[in-house]
Amino acid sequence: MNKEYTYIDGKVIISDENGKKTPVDYYDNLDEILIQENLIETIENKISLLEKESNAYKKYNAKHYIPFFLLMGLMTIVGVPVLFSHCVENPTGYISTSIGEVNQNLFIFTAFSAITLPFTGFMELDRYTKYKDCLKREKGINSELEFLKQQIIVEKERLVELKSKKTRTNENQDFRVVKVNDLEILKIFKSWLNLYYDLGYNGEKYYKYYQQGKLDAKLGKHYTDFGIEIAKEYLEEKGPTLVKRRKNK
Repeated sequence: MNKEYTYIDGKVIISDENGKKTPVDYYDNLDEILIQENLIETIENKISLLEKESNAYKKYNAKHYIPFFLLMGLMTIVGVPVLFSHCVENPTGYISTSIGEVNQNLFIFTAFSAITLPFTGFMELDRYTKYKDCLKREKGINSELEFLKQQIIVEKERLVELKSKKTRTNENQDFRVVKVNDLEILKIFKSWLNLYYDLGYNGEKYYKYYQQGKLDAKLGKHYTDFGIEIAKEYLEEKGPTLVKRRKNK
């Protein structure tokens, strides 16, 4: 990432975040070009990171959900009474075969199950909620990736255009050190990423709002009018796919 440049007698020495120095000729739109290069590098790094995260979620979410805790609870509730009944009918010597003792143990087990079953259900609900959240996170990440892979083409074309317009009409001979002020453009970039992640994560819910005519009201607290228009364009394109996917589940 470009951090700053030093101007000396018509020459420029660019310093990056690792301390590497690169001498180049001065040109009037140098600041714009350095900022644009930082934006492109940021996008490339983000794409690489998100691809790794997407692959990790894809491997996890590819597995069918199995209600482990619920199945274990049901197996215990159904299986143990059957076992007790079997012990009464087929004495083995390992478990008391006295009908009275069996009934007493069965009552204790039933009471214990009535207490523990709600906890088992809660654990399963928590596990399922996390599983559904992972599915939505994957959609959010993939939405970011799709946006970034399209946007980086645009930004690289803009960089080529900026470099084609190099001039030296405003050259200042004074020695100076100039910081690369990319904070604003990277802030805007982050806001775009947040929007597309949100649209991917909450796509189904937002599409329902869109169909009901409630989207403006729901998103108005968090996004500008322009952001809401982008959301509508996204949902118009992706919405039918979301509905089809939901029906196929």
